[in-house]
Amino acid sequence: MVTTVFVADDHPLLLHGLTDLIGRDPDFRVVGSAQDGTVAMAMIRRDVPDVAVLDISMPGLSGLDIAAEIGRQGIATLCVLLTVGASQAQLYDAVAVGVAGIVFKETAVEALLRCLREVAGGGRWLPAEIVGKAMHNEASRRIKWQKLSSRLTRREMEIARLVAQDTPYERIAVDIGISKGTLKIHMNNIYRKLEVASRVQLLQLAAGQIGLGVTSAAPDQFGFANPARDA
Repeated sequence: MVTTVFVADDHPLLLHGLTDLIGRDPDFRVVGSAQDGTVAMAMIRRDVPDVAVLDISMPGLSGLDIAAEIGRQGIATLCVLLTVGASQAQLYDAVAVGVAGIVFKETAVEALLRCLREVAGGGRWLPAEIVGKAMHNEASRRIKWQKLSSRLTRREMEIARLVAQDTPYERIAVDIGISKGTLKIHMNNIYRKLEVASRVQLLQLAAGQIGLGVTSAAPDQFGFANPARDA
């Protein structure tokens, strides 16, 4: 049975190359393509291809955004993400929203076809040596944030949120109506409670967590495939 495939990438040459590569394989039929994530989501919703090959970073909606939306809407399309160098947080989130495959763009083109066959057959293509490490490290970071951030007062959390948004200290003081001296006291308390020594360390710990639901899933909950500025 021929597998229908949709391809989305914001680089025209790469998009053309991918659609040509996949389309030449008799096991697959490319049913659409897009260079913009918002357009891609609309086409996937309309056509419901078997598999969507998505660049993890695109204008409009990212590939990760699309994969999450497909899951929320219950669309029967499996997602494969293409990436040059996804962060550990991105890899964690990709697995958490149910992405079936992750392919790094520097790998051989044959790897994408093997991934598509694996995913179309009901398997997953999540390189354990890369994704497994990301899952472990990112889960540990999120659990640590969840534990330490519970020590913060409501005002401290408000300040931490603004710091995580890279808001300058002067603007934070003005926005919440306190003096610079009071802000410095709050920052010292935040650093102590979060066990960090600098704004950079705070950003690393809190990245993606403030204002979001924190998941503490352990890496082994996900079945990995193993294919061949300071204050």
